[in-house]
Amino acid sequence: MGGGSWPAPGAGEGALGDRSPLAASKIIDDAASPALGRDARLRGAAALVAMGLAAGGAGELSYDQLKQRFRSAMARDSIDSLATLILGGGYLFYLAERGENPRCATVLDAVLFLSTCVSVGYAQVHACTPAGKAIASFVMAFGPALAASALGAPAGMPSGAQDQNRAILERLDAILEALRAPR
Repeated sequence: MGGGSWPAPGAGEGALGDRSPLAASKIIDDAASPALGRDARLRGAAALVAMGLAAGGAGELSYDQLKQRFRSAMARDSIDSLATLILGGGYLFYLAERGENPRCATVLDAVLFLSTCVSVGYAQVHACTPAGKAIASFVMAFGPALAASALGAPAGMPSGAQDQNRAILERLDAILEALRAPR
């Protein structure tokens, strides 16, 4: 998989090469257009996500670069990333399931489903389409770790577990020094 690449914004012609707000608005409008089939709307929405991840790049974007940008986006602000995952993923899930899944009648239904995917799941809603299953699988795989980092203790503020670990390490260091001391 490391050899694959996608054109980064600016590398090609058309709306994806144009980073203006007008072009992004056109992609969003195209992705939501009822005149397009579900697959075309999903491709447009996925292109918008890829454009966001690839922003700032030039030329081709390799798989490894895409992974690195994804990781850095998640680490930069995990609360925003979690909100984007749930709201953006919810919209994509709605596009994938609309008309096929009676339990996913609104965007709110899809957002509710994906918000539960980052924790325990919600038994009354499930993915019916292949695209919906892919989106749900992605959220189930990455969502819990992202939620844990977003909702955990703030950086620099020691929690009880960190204090306990520090005390254990100090005690082990003292034992090691005692064992190394000459007898």
